[in-house]
Amino acid sequence: MAIDTIRANKIRSGLTILGVSVGVITVMFMVSIIQGLNRSFATQLEGIGSNLVYAMKFDSSFGRIPTQEERTREDLTMEEAEALRKEMTSIRGVSPIQRTLSETVLYKDKQTDTPLLFGTTPYYEEVHSQYIGRGRFITDLDLRYRTNVAVIGKDVEDALFPSEEAIGKDIKIGGRPFHVVGVMGDLGSIFGISRDNSVFIPLTTFQKYWRDIPYPIMVFAIIVRPIDRSQVGLATEEMREILRRQRRVKFGEPDSFYITSQDALLEIYNQLTGATYLVLTAISAVALMIGGIGVMNIMLVSVTERTAEIGIRKAVGATRKNIMSQFLIEATVLTGIGGIIGLITGEVISLLMNRYSPLPAYVPWWAIVIGLGVSGLVGIVFGLYPAWKAARLNPIEALSFE
Repeated sequence: MAIDTIRANKIRSGLTILGVSVGVITVMFMVSIIQGLNRSFATQLEGIGSNLVYAMKFDSSFGRIPTQEERTREDLTMEEAEALRKEMTSIRGVSPIQRTLSETVLYKDKQTDTPLLFGTTPYYEEVHSQYIGRGRFITDLDLRYRTNVAVIGKDVEDALFPSEEAIGKDIKIGGRPFHVVGVMGDLGSIFGISRDNSVFIPLTTFQKYWRDIPYPIMVFAIIVRPIDRSQVGLATEEMREILRRQRRVKFGEPDSFYITSQDALLEIYNQLTGATYLVLTAISAVALMIGGIGVMNIMLVSVTERTAEIGIRKAVGATRKNIMSQFLIEATVLTGIGGIIGLITGEVISLLMNRYSPLPAYVPWWAIVIGLGVSGLVGIVFGLYPAWKAARLNPIEALSFE
C-alpha cells in the first residue's frame, strides 16, 4: 500500500524523497570529509613514526606563546640525549635533532631558499624510519670532527642537480661550503609540507655555525623510539625521570622541559575537529529537518485525501493501531527510499572527491548504517503526527467526508 501510494503521487512523493535525500547527502558529505581528514592525519603521523616521544625545552604547540620562565630555560643537550640512550630500557633508539625553518642552499648558479636544515646524528634513520636513498648518512666520525658534509632530500637534489649526480659535489649552505655525501630516499609529505625539501648535516657542525638563532626559527629536540606502541607510556616516564635528574630538578618542582608523543598530537587534533563535528552535525540536522517537514506535509495531505478510505477501514474492523501503522510505514518507506538514494549519491561524491580534489574523503561502514537509521527515524518522527491524526478520525465523520 505504501508503494502504491508513492506511485499514485509520483511528483509529490519524488519531491519528498528529494528533500530526505539532500539531508542524507549532507550528512554523508560532512562525515566523509571529517573521516577523510582524520585518516589522512593519522596516516601522516604513521609516516613520521606513530610511537615517537619528543622532549623539548618547552611546549611548542601551535598558537601557544611560551612564558618568560620557559624562554629562559636551558636548552636540552647532546649529553642529556646520551644519558637517555644509556639508561632507558624501553626504547630502540634516541635521536637528538636541531632544525632551522629555512636556509639558502647554492650550487654554482642554482639556488633553493626553502629547505629545512637539520642537525642530526647517525641514529636519525632508525628512530625516524627515514633512510638514505644513495650514498651514505651522517657518521660518528662526522660528529666527532664536526665535518662539513651534507645529505640532501630529493626536492633539493631536483632543484640543484637536475641533470647531474649530486653525490660528491660541493654546495654552500648559508654561505658555508659543504660536501654532498648522500641523497635521502623518498620521504613524502606531512600536513602538506614536503619532507623531501630538507638538508641534513652533523649536529655538532650545526651547533658550530648556527648557535644563536632564536625560537621558533630554531628548535632543539630529543626524540626516542620505544620498542613498540605498548611501551610509549613507560618510555615517557623513563624519559621524564632521567631528564629531571640530569637537569637537577628538585622533588615537587615542575619539569624544566616538555615531553609529548604522536598520540598526544592525535588527541589535540581530535579536540580541534570535535568543535567542527558539532557545527557540521547542526547543519546536517537542519537539512534533515527540512526533509522531515516535507514528509509531514505530504502525509498530512495524504490523510486528508484518504479520509473516506480511513472511515471504510475502520468500519470493517481496523483499529487505531492498524491505521497508525499503515501511515507510519508509508512515511518510513518514503524516507527509506530517500536515504538509500542519498547514501548512493554521497558515496559517489566521496569517490569523485578522492579522485579529482585535494580533499581526502572516506565513508566508514558505520556512517552508512547511521544514514539508513536516521532516514528511517525521520520517517517515524515526522510521520507520527499525521499517523496519529489518521488513527483518531471518527469513522462516521470520515465516511461522510467529501
